[in-house]
Amino acid sequence: MPTTLADVLRLPVVRSGRPVVLTGAAQLHRPVRWVHVSELPDIGPLLRGGELILTTGVALPDSSATLRKFVETLQEAHACALVIELGRRFDEVPVDMTEAAERTGLPIIALRRPVRFVSITEEVHRLIVGEQDALLRSSQAAHLEFTRLSIEGASMQTIIDKVAEMAGTAVVLEDLTHRAVAYACEPGAAGELLEDWEARSRLAGVAETTALTGPEGWLVTPVGPRNQRWGQLVAPAHTEAEDQLAVLLERGAEALAINRLVERDRATLVQQAHRGLLRDLTAGRVTDEAELRTRANALGLPVARRSYLGVAVQSSTPHPLDPVIAESRDRALAEAVTSAAAEAGLPALVATLRSGQALMLAAVSAGQSTERALNRFATQVTRRLQGLPWWTEQALGVGREASTLTEAAPSLNEAAHVAEAGLAIRSSHPRAYYRSADVRLRGLLALMRDDPRLVAFVEAELGPLLRYDGQHSTDLLATLRMYFHAGGNKTNLAQLAHLSRPALYARLSTIERILGVSLGEPESAAALNLAVLARDVAARRQPAAVATEHETAIRPR
Repeated sequence: MPTTLADVLRLPVVRSGRPVVLTGAAQLHRPVRWVHVSELPDIGPLLRGGELILTTGVALPDSSATLRKFVETLQEAHACALVIELGRRFDEVPVDMTEAAERTGLPIIALRRPVRFVSITEEVHRLIVGEQDALLRSSQAAHLEFTRLSIEGASMQTIIDKVAEMAGTAVVLEDLTHRAVAYACEPGAAGELLEDWEARSRLAGVAETTALTGPEGWLVTPVGPRNQRWGQLVAPAHTEAEDQLAVLLERGAEALAINRLVERDRATLVQQAHRGLLRDLTAGRVTDEAELRTRANALGLPVARRSYLGVAVQSSTPHPLDPVIAESRDRALAEAVTSAAAEAGLPALVATLRSGQALMLAAVSAGQSTERALNRFATQVTRRLQGLPWWTEQALGVGREASTLTEAAPSLNEAAHVAEAGLAIRSSHPRAYYRSADVRLRGLLALMRDDPRLVAFVEAELGPLLRYDGQHSTDLLATLRMYFHAGGNKTNLAQLAHLSRPALYARLSTIERILGVSLGEPESAAALNLAVLARDVAARRQPAAVATEHETAIRPR
């Protein structure tokens, strides 16, 4: 914890001077960065902030205006406080100085007995240096611990547990949409910690660098490279050791970034081989048909007298708290898809190119009923996935049939897009599998849901409304959603929402006032409708992670 003005006043050498706090009694928590002994009346411009100024006042001017200006320049320079030893120049601190200090908020302390200033500087600097040494040792210990965890390939949850253990406080990892995806806290405290997390996090704000932020005094540090941020590590509870906690969060964030890179591409040898071909195909890195046929045939995919079909199976499970579980989940998903394809009579190459989604290139024989095979495949996939602990539901996307392997690349990419979109609309439009014609605009939004530009657009359009809902416990977003669902027809909306016309008009007026737009203006309405759809699609794919099985006891260091 930084050395504060209150810490300095408690030192015996300072107490021997019989200090009296004349102004700024509420500012004694100010940190002391350094101590300067000065008799200069114009020292303000030479300060960098946080300095404790010791003076006898012998060189201070006589005029009231100049004395006030001296105090004002110290506050403008963000000096910590002014300590004046009485007896050499002043018997009492001039009223002009105390009035200026009261107005500006600068603490002034009078020493009624002489004290050797060098003794004060020695003692205070010893505290500051000791504090810096403790911070350095803490930083070194954190560096060694998290380096060890990175080398050992520790899981994401293990890293977060270690941050919480070393910090002695709860820690939460959230994504860029303010959803808690992992956490560590005392047993039984998860409910209170994660209650209304998204709303509270939005109110707390987003920090670009580690900083105290928001009304709850949260400490936040970004996770991921500067231009590829993918999360934030948050310490919601206030702690006195802010500097040490900031270091722990930064080291933990670095370890999490390394963990994400290490875990991303783990797979079995066969899956890696399938993945390599499918990745080359979808990325357009190989366009020679003969080479593709040779590679596919070597992996067991028949190529003689076959057409090709891209199929994707998208799981609705949230990203697990532990990346090792994610690896196991993706492997099980690929195995289930492979087995279901064999059962349906569809020879295929299967791989998980992205977490939670299995991509399949199926070889369809001449005369085979594609629709019958796909229906059988969908049934088998569902049966196999239902027995897995992480399964909730899935959606199948199917691309256009292709006559060559080079033409199959668009089919695979289309299938991946359609599967994501199908999952987003599954509750309202259930199907055994989806094709491009089934998904439309929601499909485009599902495809772009992680695009920072779309995320920024949604935040710009709906952020004020979401904050208002969070602050006032309202659900105006639901009213706005129903407004668009009713096609902007207020009569239909009143019936849909079971509201009287005056109550409905009041809600719509409040929405317009908060967002600063007119719902009757076509472009504004279109932008808001798009933002609501994009948020709903993202929310459908990212259910709130309020798991309780990872409540981790925090052991203060």
